[in-house]
Amino acid sequence: MNISLNPFQQRQWKLLQFLGRLGILSVPLYIIIAFAIDLTAMQLAVAGNSAWLLEALGNQIVQQGTLVGVNTLGASGFSFMITADCTGWKSMLFLFGLMFAVPAVALKKRLIGLLVGIPIIWAGNLLRILSAVYAQQAWGMEAAQVLHDVWWQLGLTAIVLGVWLLWMKLQFLTSENKNKA
Repeated sequence: MNISLNPFQQRQWKLLQFLGRLGILSVPLYIIIAFAIDLTAMQLAVAGNSAWLLEALGNQIVQQGTLVGVNTLGASGFSFMITADCTGWKSMLFLFGLMFAVPAVALKKRLIGLLVGIPIIWAGNLLRILSAVYAQQAWGMEAAQVLHDVWWQLGLTAIVLGVWLLWMKLQFLTSENKNKA
């Protein structure tokens, strides 16, 4: 049976295919959560990067595994733990899902997008941690938690969507240039 779709229906069908693929590609998220897959190596990497950046910015740092102490000798000192949720893994997986849900893009272009996008998300996540540390020092723990848990959740989502939209725009620009040639 051959069904002909008008242009609006074709766009709806493509959107439905994209959302279906995105749904299927979200399964690893639930697998990681359900089986409590160990992300300690990633936590240690984020803790190490955070400690290095904070020290480079003039703070006294003590790091033990995923626990990072900032200026612990002074009255404004405190410690924080890098948990699995502090690694940005969900944002990275979201970007992967978005890039692989788009139909008709070569694997090489998807991988290049991830090779560029993942470090941007990593940097955004480190900025999230640093800003929470400085918010805690300036305004206290409640302000740091709101910044970290609310505003930066939105911020990382915006970074992921921004990277994906830029990647999409580049896909369309390169395909338009090929069509003109």
